[in-house]
Amino acid sequence: MRLSTSDLARLGAANQLLLSPLAAPDPQAWLLAAGAAVRDLVGGTGVVVQIGSEAFPFASEDATDVVASLQTMVDAVQADGVRFSDPVTDLWNRLRRERALHTFSWDANRQLVEANGVELRQGLLIDALRRQGYHDFVGMVDRAPDGETMVWVLHRRHGAFPHAERTDALLAVLLPAFRAGLDTVARLGAHRAALDAIDAPLLALGPDGRVRHRTPALARLLADPAEASALAPALARLGRHALRLRDPDARPAAGGQEIVATSRGRYTLRATALPPGLFGAEPALLVTVEPPPTPSRPTPDAVRERHGLTPREAEVAVLLAQGCSNAALADRLFISPHTARHHVENVLAKLEVGSRAGVAARLLAG
Repeated sequence: MRLSTSDLARLGAANQLLLSPLAAPDPQAWLLAAGAAVRDLVGGTGVVVQIGSEAFPFASEDATDVVASLQTMVDAVQADGVRFSDPVTDLWNRLRRERALHTFSWDANRQLVEANGVELRQGLLIDALRRQGYHDFVGMVDRAPDGETMVWVLHRRHGAFPHAERTDALLAVLLPAFRAGLDTVARLGAHRAALDAIDAPLLALGPDGRVRHRTPALARLLADPAEASALAPALARLGRHALRLRDPDARPAAGGQEIVATSRGRYTLRATALPPGLFGAEPALLVTVEPPPTPSRPTPDAVRERHGLTPREAEVAVLLAQGCSNAALADRLFISPHTARHHVENVLAKLEVGSRAGVAARLLAG
C-alpha cells in the first residue's frame, strides 16, 4: 500500500494519539481525540465512539445528530420496558466476535449478516444512520475491561472513502496502538480511581510535562478563578520538574516544594517522583496540594472569657461564626426568634462588628 507524505503524517498522528490515553483528562476525551485523527486519516465526515458497556455508550463531537438519533431510539424502547435490540447489529456483533474481527465496514457488515439470512434494511442502527444522511462507515473495535470500545468513522456518501478498499488495511495498521491504548486505560484506571478516592487535590504529570491525571478535588479547587490564578502558575512551575524525569541522575532531585498564598490562606505544593508503571511505562511526577490549615473554632467558654460576653452570648457568638441564621439560633438554643435577635444585637455590639462574617473573623483573631 503506497501512502502520500500527508497520509503518513496523518497515520503517525492517529497512531500517537491512540498510544497516549493519559494525555487526555479521561478515556472519553482520549477516544474522541484519537477518533478524530482516525477520521482524518481515512477521509470520513464524522466519527462516533463507543465506550465500554454503559447504558448509552456513544459519544461524538462532529456527528452529534447520529448520537442524538441513537439516544432517541434507545429512550423509546426503554420507555416501554423493552431491551434495546437491533437484529442486524445483534447478528453482526455475534458473528464478528466468533470470527475475531476487529475492523469493519458497511459493505463487509452487509455481506456478513446477509450471508446469514438477515437483510441490512432491517437494522435500526442502519436506519438511524440513513435518516441522518450517512451511507457508509468503517471502524475498529476491541475488548475493554468494561465492555467493547469502538471507533466508528462515518461518511455521507457510499463508496466515497478516498482509500477505498485500502481503508481496512489502514485501520489494521492502527489496531496495535488502539489495543495498547485500551490496555493502558485498563491498567491505570485503578491508580486513577485510588487517587480520586483520597478526595485530595492531586496532579500526576508525565515526563513530557503533560497532565496524566487531575483528581476531582483539584478540579474543584481550580474552578475558583481567584485560587486558580495563584495555584495554576505554581503547578506549572513544579510541572517543569517532570521534564527531568527521563534523566536517571536527576530523578532524586526531581521533586520540589512551593508555598502559595491566596485569599484562603497558604497552600503547600509538593512534587514527588513516582516509579514507572503507575502512570505509564515511564516515571511520573505527583504534585500534592495541601490546603491551608483550618483554624480551630474557639469554645463558648473561651469566647466568654476573652470577649466579656455572658454564657448565652458566647454560645450565640460561636453559632454566628458558623453561619447560623437567627431562626437557626432560636432552634438550636430553644429560645424565641425575638430573644435570638436580641442576643445577636448584643453580640455584634460587644464585638464591634457588623455581620456574622465579622463575628467569625473576630473570634478566630483571638
